[in-house]
Formats: sequence, structure tokens, C-alpha cells
Amino acid sequence: MAKRNYLQTHRTTRAVWIKRLSVMAGVAAGLAFLWSLIVGEMGVVKYYRMSAHARILRSEIEHMKKDNARLSREVDALRTDPAYIERMARDKIGLARPGEVVYYYGDSAK
Repeated sequence: MAKRNYLQTHRTTRAVWIKRLSVMAGVAAGLAFLWSLIVGEMGVVKYYRMSAHARILRSEIEHMKKDNARLSREVDALRTDPAYIERMARDKIGLARPGEVVYYYGDSAK
């Protein structure tokens, strides 16, 4: 009968367990990294939310630029165009020339 080397068997068992634990630790670290990548502070979910918010802000900026251009044209017309000034006075304020009669139909606020 051959003699068994129990010390050698113990070392190989220990090496197997150390290898298993290191693999499990690596898998756990990988899962933690993946979770952080997807849901973390600067993860993919946050990236898509921020890109959607940026898209909304860009459209608002574009709308405000158009509104600003329209208001600039209106200010320029109010400074230089007497016909535009007269039309605004008649429409917005309700002014009339002497002898004219102004008729209102319905609510002017609509």
C-alpha cells in the first residue's frame, strides 16, 4: 500500500479554494462595476436622462431665439414705422382718431 501525503492534499485543496474565492471576488467586483456603470452617478441611465434634458433645452433655446428675433423686429418697427405704431395703438390700446367710431365684437382678451 502506498503512503498518502496528506500535506500535499491539503495544499491542493487550499489552492482550489483560494482560486474559487478569487474568481468569486472577481465576479462580484465585475458585477459591482457593471451596476455602477448602468445605474451609478454617471451611469448610462443618467446619461440618457441628461441627453433628453439637453435636447429639450436646445429646442427651448431655438424657440427663444425665434421669439427674440420677432421682438427685435417689432421694436425696430415701433421705432421707425409710423403705420405700425398707428396699427398697434388702434389694436392694442383701442385708440381712434377724432370723429371715428370704434366697434368691438366679443371679448377683446381672446
